[in-house]
Amino acid sequence: MSRAITRAQLDKVVRSITKFYPQKYADKSWDNTGLLIDCSTAQATTANPTVKTKVLLTVDLTKSVAQEAVDANCNVIIAYHPFIFPSWSRLSPHTNPQHETAIKLIQYGISVYCPHTAVDAARGGVNDWLVKGLNNGENVTKSYALETVSGETDDLIGYGRFVELSKDISLQQIVENVKRALRIPHIQVASGASPSTWNRLMIKKVAVCAGSGSGVFKQLNEDVDLYYTGEMSHHEVLKWKEMGKTVIVCNHSNTERGFLRDVMHGLFQDEGYEVVVSRMDRDPLTVV
Repeated sequence: MSRAITRAQLDKVVRSITKFYPQKYADKSWDNTGLLIDCSTAQATTANPTVKTKVLLTVDLTKSVAQEAVDANCNVIIAYHPFIFPSWSRLSPHTNPQHETAIKLIQYGISVYCPHTAVDAARGGVNDWLVKGLNNGENVTKSYALETVSGETDDLIGYGRFVELSKDISLQQIVENVKRALRIPHIQVASGASPSTWNRLMIKKVAVCAGSGSGVFKQLNEDVDLYYTGEMSHHEVLKWKEMGKTVIVCNHSNTERGFLRDVMHGLFQDEGYEVVVSRMDRDPLTVV
């Protein structure tokens, strides 16, 4: 049975999302953000007159996450990554599992909103959360977006972050801080120094970008000691290492997932919604 909420209820959810992560912050040149599936009804039905809004948060909207939303009686999914990407010209569930998932969601009346780069760009968004994880938000003397949003004067609204610390932190300490903040047991580090000397390799300036940092790091105008992101190409990692820099990569969505639990969950609870964070959502790559 469909558990679709009314248009007024869904409009309220969208207003809550865009209050924190305005649509104008999203990079529409390539990103597909916003309300991608609208299953709302014009008004409550006699068969289902008292449906309450229940939101599921996820980074990626996979088949298992969609089933989780069905089982948990959710009627809105906020999926950080765009579910329809880059675009669909038709639905073909027998050849594309995402299309099968879309049909299931529509059948159950579950709407989908995807904020993605609006969350990346926002003040207090995922990139600021990553900065905080470097050293619990302490001793940061300078931080600004590497790529600003057009028309915005706040230098903390934009993609990626340049961070300067008030005092040096050892690479060993940063590695421990990152793993603790992301709640993952392993990360990848490229450094000219051997791990046994990381406690003496001091970091002062850092370039940060959630997800894939390659394009955003090209906007960097200052020298840094460390590049911290989810993923980067082999040749880019090699280049920075050869230049005496350090690179930390953690798998793409591992740099984003904890933000749902640590920040977004509380924000939307405070807006009055019942909110659950997906337990089925995980990075497709596993370190073994």
